[in-house]
Order: sequence, then structure tokens, then C-alpha cells
Amino acid sequence: MNSLNRIRRRAVFFAVFVSSFFLFAQTKTARELYETGLQQQKTLDWYGASESFHQALQLNPSYGDAWFRQAQCAFQLDEFTLCLNYLDNAQKYLNDRADIRNLRGMTLISLGQLDMARSIFEAVIKAYPNDLDARFGLAELDLFDGRLDGAEQKYTAALRRQGTNRKALLSLALVSAALGKNDTARTYIEQALQTHSGDAEVQYLAAWLAARTGDLSEAERRARSAVAIDEDYDRGYELLAAVLYAEGRYQDAADLCDFRIGRNRDSFTAWYLKGAALHRLGKDADAVTVWNTGLSVNPQDEIMRSSLELLAAESIPMNDSRRAAWAAYHIKKAREYSDKYQSRQARYEYQQALKLDPLNAEARTAFAGMLRRDGFNEAYLAQLQFIASTKKTNTDKTETTNATDPEAVKLSDTIEAFDSLLSDNLAAKWNVSPFYLDKTRWKIGLYYTSAPVGELHADVPSVTANMAASLFTGVTETTVDVMASSVSGYGDAYARARAAACDYFVLFSADDTARDFNLDAVMYSTRTGNEIKRFSVFRTGNDRFALSLQSFRQTILDLLPVRGKILARNGSMILIDLGLSEGIKSGTVFAIIRKGTITTADSGAGLYYNPKSVLGTLTVTDIGEEISQGTVSDTGFFDRINIGDEVVVTQLPKEENTSAAADSQQPAGQNQPAATQPVSSDTAPAADAAGNPLHQTIPLTPAPGSERSSALIDMIRTIY
Repeated sequence: MNSLNRIRRRAVFFAVFVSSFFLFAQTKTARELYETGLQQQKTLDWYGASESFHQALQLNPSYGDAWFRQAQCAFQLDEFTLCLNYLDNAQKYLNDRADIRNLRGMTLISLGQLDMARSIFEAVIKAYPNDLDARFGLAELDLFDGRLDGAEQKYTAALRRQGTNRKALLSLALVSAALGKNDTARTYIEQALQTHSGDAEVQYLAAWLAARTGDLSEAERRARSAVAIDEDYDRGYELLAAVLYAEGRYQDAADLCDFRIGRNRDSFTAWYLKGAALHRLGKDADAVTVWNTGLSVNPQDEIMRSSLELLAAESIPMNDSRRAAWAAYHIKKAREYSDKYQSRQARYEYQQALKLDPLNAEARTAFAGMLRRDGFNEAYLAQLQFIASTKKTNTDKTETTNATDPEAVKLSDTIEAFDSLLSDNLAAKWNVSPFYLDKTRWKIGLYYTSAPVGELHADVPSVTANMAASLFTGVTETTVDVMASSVSGYGDAYARARAAACDYFVLFSADDTARDFNLDAVMYSTRTGNEIKRFSVFRTGNDRFALSLQSFRQTILDLLPVRGKILARNGSMILIDLGLSEGIKSGTVFAIIRKGTITTADSGAGLYYNPKSVLGTLTVTDIGEEISQGTVSDTGFFDRINIGDEVVVTQLPKEENTSAAADSQQPAGQNQPAATQPVSSDTAPAADAAGNPLHQTIPLTPAPGSERSSALIDMIRTIY
């Protein structure tokens, strides 16, 4: 009874408290609520400030300044259309004030209406030459256009008008760093620290710039100052944890991640970094568990998912039940891509699912269906036979029978039908097992450099390199051998590639932000050290990491010439280990080259071989999926063609002959238009002897409106 009375008294007290609270809130004036909102804005509490301004406007809908402040909150919360609506209301009561026009211009930048934004800022400058916000807006427009020098000049002009302006100093520090003027950046950040040392954001940006240049001790000191000033400043804790990780203090980094998770369980960067730290500490099982939990918080974190999958491949037993759950994510995405007729992406997702869970019947059946649709009946049959073998193993274990199982009967009948259909195929005629051929022709070193502290995720270049290397393995035997490693620069990469006997090596850097992924790469010849191709891959939006990896792989494959070797000979008929999976068609012409005499070109992509090494010409007459048969000609007076000699493409069928090299002595100088035959295998080289793409590949282009931005712009735009 006493307990019941206590509960009743507490309920009455709570009701009285709530009533008093609302009565107190109602007694506040619009001005008082407005002042509360201003204080909340100073602490960057945009949600709280927005609520206060909303309450003020309920009491006084004509409160122009409250409308303007509400617009500021909407801008900071990325509600740009709503911000424009609030600005329209503010303008009704405050006329065409400069700060309203400037905020409208900044909002239009966010909405991609750059020309309209520029006209607003220029009009403000014309009326008020010393207006700093308008100058900041024009500077940001220069940043979006990639004109860092122009932005630097505008921020400098603003600083001349107000020498201690916080935003001008911080923006100049960031722009100078982006231009490589690290000493100048340090000067500006030191000026900002002199006048704004008690500002958490100033300390944070000082830490970020120090980390960027590798001064980790200074970065740690400044990051600790930022969180000491504002104990709720999560960006400061996030950067501090990343710095501790870069310093090799993995346990400290993991502990700080636990602190962030305790405050906000949705801090996905904390889950990622904690898993990475545990992996570095050798606690792989714990790292997998942490990353698995982190993916439940943010399933779209591709770097975390890739890190987990790479580690799982090395350390998690095949019978672990979690593998099926991880594979289910990729199966779901594959279905989504298939529904949109994006078969390349669907193929990638099914392959990722099968790497995680090779016995997954659903993924393998769907993948087999894609092979059949593309005309790869031999590969389709091989997949069905694998499925049948796993089902047989399972039934043997459970002591049941497949005799009455409709699916098992259907599978058996399909296998029997295709086995009969393919009984007289090219492989049967020549008595070879095409899926056991060693078709490796190229060895590539994949080397990466990385910044001391990542923008969003640590170890992004390492994860990228290892995921890219795994992508070169496909349904058939890979034709490209890729190895990944961290290097200090070009010289280190060149030496390692030579020591590993690579044909080519790729040196790249990669980074990611909350919205995009960027990879810059240069491909070199290991024989000469000469540059082959320089390229960048940029993606934004969903699946940006996966799409970047696929684009990166295709760029490399399009530079690698198709090379095969002679497997067998019967008179004028020759069998080679190239087929549909390499995009070969009937009528393709090959030069037959003496074994061991082909080298990479001295400059550019392609092959070099002495004309005296040419033993004859092969014209393909019959195509298999992994092998082809053709007739030999132009052997000269003495026929010197032997098993093991190599073949390279010199001419495609007449209707597609748009990119083959006419002269086999040296690579062609300019790329020519590509043919339209799709390459069914996504792991096979796809260039002719001159290094020109044999077939047109549909590019994985970014979605419309996904213009490239940068972490620099994002950071400057957050400076309030």
C-alpha cells in the first residue's frame, strides 16, 4: 500500500511539474524566447535554437528577426528549401537586408544554383563594398569552380577589412593548406588562435591541419584543447581518436571510441575505428564483432563492410552462421540492381556474396542464371554441378533422399540436359578441361600512399587496395595477378614491383568523406618505369565505394592486352586458351609469337615483339567459353609453331575492326574508337596488342548532379 501511495504521489508531482513547465513556457515573451534561441545558436545547438525561434514566432508571427534566425538554423541543418521559405517570410518584415540576401545566396549554392547565387553576392558587394559575408559567398563559388587562388584572394580581401575575422582566418588556413602552402596555413591558424583561442572549432581546425601535415603531437594537443573547451564537441573526440590511432596507440583509440559510443550509439565512425584498433591489436574476433555491430548502426558504411569482409575471409570459419547474414546483404543489393537491369553491378554483388558464403545456394543459383543469360552454358553447367554436389553432401549428412524433392529433380534434369547439349563442344573435341587452365598472363603491383590521418575512415587506401586485388578474381581462373602493399612513394613502389617481377604497377592514393569517394592513380611499366596512364575515379552517393572499385578495375583491364597461348595443334588447326570470356569472336585474327619474346612497350600501353618472332597467323573459326579453335596461315617456308607459343590480337572481325593495331612492331600512338562487343568476363584483359580497348564498355558514371566537391569545401561551409 505504501508503494502504491508513493507511486500516486510521484504521478501527481510529475503532473504538477509538467503543468508548471508549460505555464512557465507560456509566460515567456517572444523576445525572451528569441534571446534563448540566440544563446543556443552560440553553442551550435541548431535543433534547440530552431525550437525557440519557432515558439517565438507562434507568439509573434511578424517577428522578422526570428524568421531570419530560423532560416539560419534550417541552413545549418541542410534544410535548404525550407531555409528559402523562412527567408521569404523574413524579407516581408525586414525588407531586403544584406544578411538576408547573403544567406539566400549561400542557400542557392547548396542547391546548385551557382549563377543566381553569384548575382546576389555581386549585387550586395556593389551596394556594400565592405560586406564580408558577400565576399565569403563569392569565395565559396570559386571553391566550387576549383579556383583556389581566386578564393584565396577573396578571403584575403575580407581579412584586410577585418583583421581578426574568425571565418576569414580559418578559411584562409584551409585554402592555403589545399594549395600546398603549409607555412602560410600555419601562420593563419596561429593568428586565429591568438584571438580565438577559447573557441573549440578553432582548436579543432588547428588540430586537423597539424594532422594533415603529419605533426601528430601538435594535432593531439589541439584536439584535446578543443574537447576541454567544449566537452560535448564530438568532432573533437572523433579527430582525437583518429590521431591516437595514427600514433599507434590503438588501445587508447579504442577506449575513446567506447566513450563516443557511450554518448551516441549511432556514431558509426567510432564503431569503425574501434574495430580497426582491435584488428591492429591482434584481436580479430573482437574486431569482426565490433564491425558487425557497427553495420547494424549504419549498413551503408562500405568501408566498414569491406574491412569486415576482408578480415572474415582470413579469420572466420566457413561454417560460421554470420557468413550467410553478410552474404544476404549483397544478395539483396544484387536483386535491386537486377530489377533496374544493371547486370554488371548485380554480378559484382553476387560474387561478393559467394566470396563470403560459397555454399549459398540462392546466390549461386542466381549467379548461374546470369551466366546462362549471357550465353555461358559451360560455366552455367559448372555452377549447377557445384550446387548439386553441395546438396548431395548435405543429404548424405542428414540421411535423406532427393528422389522426391521437386527442386532436386529439376536440378538433376537440367544438369543432364546441359551435359548432353555440351557433350560435343570444343572442349570435348580437344579433350581439355577449360576451367582448370592457368590463364594468368599479367602480374600487377598495386601500391598505395596514405595521409597520416584519414578524412573519415582510417586505412582507406589499404582497404581499397585489398578489395581491388580481390576483384581481379572471378568465376573463371583469373588472368591478372594483383598484389597490394603500402609504399613511401614512387621509388619504393618501383623497387618492389621490380623485385616481385611485376609487369606493371599502380601507385594510388584514396580518401573518402561523408558524401564521396576519390581515388587518384598512375599506372607504370615495371620494365622501364615509364608512366602508362594517369586517371582518377570519383563517385558520390550510395554504393560509391563499390562502383569506384569496379571502375578502377575496368580502367586497368582496358589497358592490358589480351594474351593467350597455344594448347594443342592438329595439322592446320590450333587450339588456344582464349574464348568468349575474353570477348573473342569468330574471325578474330591473332599473331603467333615465339614463346618468351613478348615484352611490354617502351612507352604507353601495349606490347612489343620483334617481327622476326612472328611465326604465323591464326584466324578463329570456332569459339568456346574459355578456348577457341582456328586455322593457321603465313607460317613461312619452315613451320616453327609449337605448343606454348603465344598469340596476341591484331585484328577483330571486319565489322568491328576499329581498334586493332595494324603494325605489330610497336604500339599505336593514339587510341581509336572501340568496338561494341561486350566483354562478358569482368576479370579479363580487354586491349589489343597496341593497348587500345578491344570492346566498348558501358562506363559506371556518377548520377546526374553528383558534381565533385571536397572535404575542404565541406569544412569551410561548416565554419559559423
